[in-house]
Amino acid sequence: MSSAPILRCDGLALARGGKLLAEEFNLELVPGQRGLVLGANGSGKSTLALALCGLLPLKARVLERPRRIGLASQEPEFPLARRCGEYLDELAALAGARAVEARAQTDQALARFDLTSARSRPIGELSRGWRQRLNLARAWLGDPLLLILDEPQTALDPAGLATLERELATRTAGATLIVAPPGVGCDSLAPVVLRLRAAGVKA
Repeated sequence: MSSAPILRCDGLALARGGKLLAEEFNLELVPGQRGLVLGANGSGKSTLALALCGLLPLKARVLERPRRIGLASQEPEFPLARRCGEYLDELAALAGARAVEARAQTDQALARFDLTSARSRPIGELSRGWRQRLNLARAWLGDPLLLILDEPQTALDPAGLATLERELATRTAGATLIVAPPGVGCDSLAPVVLRLRAAGVKA
């Protein structure tokens, strides 16, 4: 297995709305590695997740990341009238999969998180916990090289958390970055690789 980094950031600084959130830091993940970034509210965890996915501006001296990244955001939004399977089929197609391949990717993603029975259900009918499972299935769709999970344990029951732990443990080719505050249940999901420090706060 290659040890070349899937994600590498040197001299990365987080800012939002013109305000510096965190001091410069370095971050690197190689294939098979799971990393946990811990930080208090307002330290820039969600900003980091969105910026690494290209959804917010990011400044770094060195930045290496795969073209396709799977994101499970902290506050996911869905088209509630759409059926779960159709929605994921469309996302897979937008990423370049043909119809048969898109359906296969959707079936696999739904099965990972025990959502096969929900394929034909409107997203709006799902409970909060099941929507979080769909949030995770969406991130896993097509097995991207890099997964970024923002507080992925949110709303999961013990069975859902066990499923998440299982799926994380079986990722050997890709890398996973989890961002969360300390003490919310993510500490067992990955080794800590970084503690975000707010700008101007001494260690």
